[in-house]
Amino acid sequence: MRMKSVRAFILSAAAMALAVAAAAQEGHPLAGTWYGDYGTGSQKRDLTVVMKWDGRNVTGMINPGPNASPIKSAVMDITPGKPAPEGRGSTTGTPPVFQERFDVDAPNAAGGTDRLVFEGTIRNPVAGNRRITGTWTRGSERGTFQIRRL
Repeated sequence: MRMKSVRAFILSAAAMALAVAAAAQEGHPLAGTWYGDYGTGSQKRDLTVVMKWDGRNVTGMINPGPNASPIKSAVMDITPGKPAPEGRGSTTGTPPVFQERFDVDAPNAAGGTDRLVFEGTIRNPVAGNRRITGTWTRGSERGTFQIRRL
């Protein structure tokens, strides 16, 4: 009888350790591989963004491969929300707003580079279905972008 309880304890401890390890992998809200598109009107281009969090900074690249462009800077600003009043449902509060901005020097048609700036809002920042939607600029060009975390 004692062996069964020891075995059950070991199995439940191992299960909890795996759950904690899985939850810890979420990390920084921007970290991960993101995929979507950007463009103006009906002209959309694929966009893949890989971001990493080193404990201090977000680094990464857009469109990995032979034409990858490293992220020059990435910033996330959080506007705190307001919790629901005591005794009221959690949906009556105001959630925090996560704003992000990252920019890259991307190759242009003339063989040089242009600064691309992406600014957006992270939707569902702590969930597995994170999305960033916003605007991008490249010189005088401006359009929308949307990416979701894979």
